[in-house]
Amino acid sequence: MNSNKTRLLSIGFLLVALTLPAAARSDPFTPFRGESKPVTVEDVRPHIGEDGNATNEFYSEWWSFVFQMEDGYGAYAQFLLYNLGPGDGMAAVRTTLALPDGFHMNEKTVYESGEWDYAKDKFEIRLGDNVVGGPLDGLKIRLKNESFEAEYNLENIAPPWKPGSGRAHYGKSGKRHYDFQVIAPVARMTGRVKVEGEDEWRPVKGIMYVDHSMATIGMHEQSKRWLRFRSIDPKRTFLMADIRPPELYGDETIQYAVLFEEGRKVFESLDLDLGFGSRYVDPEKSGYVAARLVEMKHKEGDLKIHGAVKARKMTNREDFLAALSPAIRFVVSKFVKPIMYYFSGLYTIETVDKDGQKKRYKGNGKYYVTIVNP
Repeated sequence: MNSNKTRLLSIGFLLVALTLPAAARSDPFTPFRGESKPVTVEDVRPHIGEDGNATNEFYSEWWSFVFQMEDGYGAYAQFLLYNLGPGDGMAAVRTTLALPDGFHMNEKTVYESGEWDYAKDKFEIRLGDNVVGGPLDGLKIRLKNESFEAEYNLENIAPPWKPGSGRAHYGKSGKRHYDFQVIAPVARMTGRVKVEGEDEWRPVKGIMYVDHSMATIGMHEQSKRWLRFRSIDPKRTFLMADIRPPELYGDETIQYAVLFEEGRKVFESLDLDLGFGSRYVDPEKSGYVAARLVEMKHKEGDLKIHGAVKARKMTNREDFLAALSPAIRFVVSKFVKPIMYYFSGLYTIETVDKDGQKKRYKGNGKYYVTIVNP
């Protein structure tokens, strides 16, 4: 699984959903709003010690690192904090490394409270021998597990970005929310890896995308359906998402779209006019339908934006319940039944300024659809 929730996190959400009290239908919902503000260390540093998160069973926080590497290498990493299930203050690191000869390694290490730590005066998280930290436009990452160890140095091409305040509120209390920031929309990466059993380090390079998310509510209440598209390139990077909360929160959705060219932000939108088409109907699950075409319209000041995201080939399908035991699956399936669909995709966007000047942008990327409940 990629930059969104790992299976460990998703399964935890499913388990604790059984005990989550239902929100009142009158509860308000506030998606991302306002002009985007700079991302700060306080935004992305762990929040487990704030607002009762240390004992909130539904608190979870994760930092995802998506690599596009050269010379046949592939990688992914995620740092995760959570209280789900037995024990509070748990942490985990999930990593993958693919070698040019086709060999693929997956590692997941879980840490109990007291086995990990973070800095209070800067951005640095230590989970055992795994460390991420540094200035937000130039992170350094160190990974170490039974299969390999790696060191990666980042240099941002596009600056850190967040949609408005970066926080969407569920209900009146102010303590039920989903936070999101993009630490590196696109960054150059240089580093090295050493595979278990080898004496020499292998140099690696490429580009990376890094984001940070936090939720203080269960997965089934956070969203009913989640669409995401990500196209990462040093020349042009485009990110888009549309999160549909359950009906009890009304018709509003959490949205964002942002386009960077040569590291400069071309436009952003938190209020898209979306149209959906070309439906994929899951042949194995009744009621599960994923839009393979998303049309976008938006007017930002004097700039008009019109574009589309199109899914092409499906590359994976992940049923989160499949990893549960039959007994737990029987109970959990009465509340949530998430399935995630992975597609290769492309986007095209046209902008028109106040003088009628048109510009067109396009690129390839990854498109993800998660149906939490049909």
